[in-house]
Amino acid sequence: MKADDMQQVNRTRKWTRVEVPCRGEVAEELGAFVGERFSAAVEITEEGIVFYLEEAVTEGRWEEELQEILALEAFRPCNGVSPQYTFRDLPDVNWQDRWKEHFKPLRVGKRFVVCPTWEAFEPRALDRLILLDPGRAFGTGHHETTRLCLEWLEALAECCGDDVSRMSVLDVGTGSGILAVASALAGFGRVVAVDNDLESIEVASENLAINRVADRVQLLHGTVEELEGSFHAILANIQAQPLLLMRYAVVQRLKEGGQLALSGLLVEQTDEVGKAYGEMGLNRVGTQIAGEWCLLHFEK
Repeated sequence: MKADDMQQVNRTRKWTRVEVPCRGEVAEELGAFVGERFSAAVEITEEGIVFYLEEAVTEGRWEEELQEILALEAFRPCNGVSPQYTFRDLPDVNWQDRWKEHFKPLRVGKRFVVCPTWEAFEPRALDRLILLDPGRAFGTGHHETTRLCLEWLEALAECCGDDVSRMSVLDVGTGSGILAVASALAGFGRVVAVDNDLESIEVASENLAINRVADRVQLLHGTVEELEGSFHAILANIQAQPLLLMRYAVVQRLKEGGQLALSGLLVEQTDEVGKAYGEMGLNRVGTQIAGEWCLLHFEK
């Protein structure tokens, strides 16, 4: 099939738009479940989540499967009732890419600029430009949790000064690879990025290549429990429950005197996660807040 013919097929696909109203504390985790189950791009909004399903998916038992996900205890509001959802069929438009209209170049911190690959942008002399196509992987820099990590990473690189090239960084749950790219651009000498989702690894690999740092980042498909060695700094922008479950492995991978940033946390989750990591012998040295989201900074 010729490229023009393939583009025409893509333009004439039929899509269904699904909305699930839910509170902020469950939207991220619900979005992850839905995105993985239906291989769909999920948008986190102030009201909940929105995602688009291809005709091939909606011809199946997708509603039954979505109801099963929503019935899980983790996604029920305080009254024990599962979130409701609405859906509607859309005209023949490439809705899979409509979210790109809202993904514009974004300055983060002093020097980082996150720019989608399809946008033209002229960086300033000292800008660290991160070109990104997140695909279905999490991490565009527009979400508060990713911005907090980028700001923390930049501050750490400044603190290291000329020694930054001798420092190592581990990015746990790399997603789109944005934090791994940022680590390499900030000058860290050794950068390792790990994710247990194969599609995220594929997306991250593409973004590393686009930013010409593939030779400076070791990208691994697996879990932090499977890694060997230790690191001067570790970033984990995930969610509260996975962070709690992996705390033993994370602390084991952190060098003495090393720095740890945990993000993906709602403000009300910080006490539980902070206490759990504190009991592992880490010293909580800082807290950064953006809206309802939080980053915890520890030192070993």
